[in-house]
Amino acid sequence: MKKDVVIKKDWLWDRSVTPQQAMRILQNPAHPEFISLTSLLLSRKNTPQEVLRQYLKPGDFCRNWVKIKRKMRKDAWNNPRIEFWQAVYEKLLEKYRAKKINIFPKDKAKTINEFCLWIGEKIRLLRKQRRLTQKMLSRRLNISQQMISRIESGRENISLLTLKRIIDELGAKLSIES
Repeated sequence: MKKDVVIKKDWLWDRSVTPQQAMRILQNPAHPEFISLTSLLLSRKNTPQEVLRQYLKPGDFCRNWVKIKRKMRKDAWNNPRIEFWQAVYEKLLEKYRAKKINIFPKDKAKTINEFCLWIGEKIRLLRKQRRLTQKMLSRRLNISQQMISRIESGRENISLLTLKRIIDELGAKLSIES
């Protein structure tokens, strides 16, 4: 006797998450799985009306699109799919702007931490003393020039290991005094 194979036809067919769990995650952009699950959803659904009515709030989609797009590229989803959702994003932004709705509140903008700014200024000074451009330093560290810029301006909270790599590359010492 043969067993019938049941194939799930929903977009979660290969995930160990129930539709109810997925909905809870998709309604909470702060959830650690939000970006990953949204990326999966957008790679498998191509009807914006369905996605933005049943699964995602349009504002959450817009506010997180850059991270979602990055995840889709990392997971090697095809470019036409990414371009499609990019067009949806741009259309939504147009609608918000036409209604004069700012979905990117200023109060949630990244603030610059004083300690990160202080460290960044020290790194910039050392880099300039060594006659290095941001691009030269970034190549030596194998990180982007934009990352160096964010570090030096205090907009990036880097790990201790990254700080050590930068200090070593610049031939400096790190000391913590009490």
